[in-house]
Amino acid sequence: MLKTAALFPDGVGAGVSFHGGFLATDKPDSPHLLAPKIKARLYFAIASDDDKREPEVKNKLRDAFAAAKVRAEIEVYPNALHGWCVPDTKNPNKPDAERAWAKLVALYKTAL
Repeated sequence: MLKTAALFPDGVGAGVSFHGGFLATDKPDSPHLLAPKIKARLYFAIASDDDKREPEVKNKLRDAFAAAKVRAEIEVYPNALHGWCVPDTKNPNKPDAERAWAKLVALYKTAL
């Protein structure tokens, strides 16, 4: 999603990531480094176990988007485990999944 938003800044108005991976790494081609090219509004929903495994990711994302003046919300779901948003997951969390999907719909309604 970040690569697409950066490649097509005038064509992508909003993007959402549910339990995305490798979004902020130390590599020179890390997706978060594309922030200056992005015009879209963004929302990132992070599961608690993903946050515990890589707690620095949310901060790297926040810093990159703040520096680039990209409107982005980054939220850790403390009761959710990786994969919680899809119906056939082994880690279901229906209330948090419904809240995440509602955030996606709300963002799309306002940004697109």
